[in-house]
Amino acid sequence: MADRINDIAWQAHQGSVAAIIQLLNDKLVESGVRTRAIFSDGVLQLLCEAQSVDQLEKTTIVQKIRQILESIAPRNIRRVNINSRIVREQQLLWLTEIYRDRDNQLLWSEEITLPKPNIFRQILKDFQDYKESKTELAQVSLPKPNSFRSVVFRRRNRNKAKNRLQSKSIPKQSLPLGLLKVSSLCLPLLLLVWGAYAWLEGKGESSTSAETSKSLTIQPQVSSLANTQNFAQKTEDPFVAAVRIANQASALGKKALTPEQRLELATKWQEASDLMSQVPAKHSRYQEAQSRIQLYKKYAAASQSIAAKPKPTPTPGIKTLSTPDPFAAAVRIANQASASGKTAASSEQWSTLAAKWQEASDLMSQVPAEHSRYQEAQSRIQLYKKFSEAAKVQAQKGQ
Repeated sequence: MADRINDIAWQAHQGSVAAIIQLLNDKLVESGVRTRAIFSDGVLQLLCEAQSVDQLEKTTIVQKIRQILESIAPRNIRRVNINSRIVREQQLLWLTEIYRDRDNQLLWSEEITLPKPNIFRQILKDFQDYKESKTELAQVSLPKPNSFRSVVFRRRNRNKAKNRLQSKSIPKQSLPLGLLKVSSLCLPLLLLVWGAYAWLEGKGESSTSAETSKSLTIQPQVSSLANTQNFAQKTEDPFVAAVRIANQASALGKKALTPEQRLELATKWQEASDLMSQVPAKHSRYQEAQSRIQLYKKYAAASQSIAAKPKPTPTPGIKTLSTPDPFAAAVRIANQASASGKTAASSEQWSTLAAKWQEASDLMSQVPAEHSRYQEAQSRIQLYKKFSEAAKVQAQKGQ
């Protein structure tokens, strides 16, 4: 049996933050991630640090930590807030720094909730632990006597043992009867433990959070914290800062509707581009930073162009109906004129036909330059004018 004092897994199950940190670091060492933790206000604040952004991929880290904590099932810990940042040497008051400036301190943050354990399984496990502890005490090995002392001891007490066995008859208890007595003694104890556990479970979180918050009371050190924060901002990796601002801009772009929101989005993309341009040439991701500079600039220009487009304002008193396509209207009138030209005979019919061709030509001249068939419309302007002139000549001949 392993000694409970040295059993890290058992201590982590009992809710020891230090033991939980040790198990997490052992499981995450291959990923290059180091963890730190503080239990504050009923929430286990967990900080994950690594040398690069790639090692702190959000989905992978959250899934691994969730699996590890669910296997530990720590007592009185249900809510876990996972924070991540690039590793730093300043480790004192890291939780206070995160509360003061979350956006500049963290790459991302995710809160998870651990499932509540089955109370009956918990009582059974506590009872098994109690039995194991008694078994450990019973199995303590005593020093064996040497051979000479054992022989003397046996000879001296051989007759005494025979007389004791003959004078006293020891009644033998059956196994079922013994089990019945043990179960009758253990049942009230189990009920008592279950009631105490149910009462303490609800009260434990509030009392633990109160004690932890009292122990974490920090003397105000405004000047030193300000200097530490300024130093952290100056030494922050510009590539990491640019990626964080780009992620914020990407999230804002999904819900930006007004011109003001678009302008704010363009400002964030431009800020991310400026930070990428500050990445030094000796940086491990310098080439990627250079490609992202132009990409973020394109995003900023696109957001500015969308914000600069005027919003259509309906004129009062006029029905806001969709304007017909002048190209389609001109083609429709040209088809009518072509059908009328097959039956025109009198000068009035030819004059009407000339007016239709002229109307179709005028409509073609109204086709805007951004129209998909603008070039075709330009060629049809002169064609319809020729048809109109020909119809006028026919009208003059009939007079």
